[in-house]
Amino acid sequence: MKLGILFFDGPYQTQAAETVCKISSVALDKGINVRIFCYMDAVNAVLGNQKKIKGIFNIEEGFREILNKGATVRLCNLCLLVRGTMKNCLTKECGDVKRAGTPDLAKIIEETDKLIVICS
Repeated sequence: MKLGILFFDGPYQTQAAETVCKISSVALDKGINVRIFCYMDAVNAVLGNQKKIKGIFNIEEGFREILNKGATVRLCNLCLLVRGTMKNCLTKECGDVKRAGTPDLAKIIEETDKLIVICS
C-alpha cells in the first residue's frame, strides 16, 4: 500500500506538521510506503537547524525520523525559492528528500492508493 500526503502548513503554526510526522511514522512502521509533497509554507517544515525546546515537538527531528524510516519527501521548488529557504532544507543525506514541482505532485497522486491533504 502507498500513502500520499499533500501538506500545506508551516511548522509550529498548528499541529499539522506534527500530525504529518506521526501519521507517516505509524504508516511506515506498518510497512506502508509514504510519499509526502510539501507545498506552500510546508516547505519550511523540512528546514535544518530548528531549535529544540523542551515540551515542543521538534518538526525537523520528526521529518528526519520518517526519512530514515524510508519516507519520500518532495519540496515544492517554487515555494522554496520565493521563501528564500532553498539552501536551508534537509539534504539527501537525511533520506529521500528532493526539490520538486507540480508534475511530481501529480505523480504522487497517481501512484498512491490513498491521499491525505493536511492544511489548516
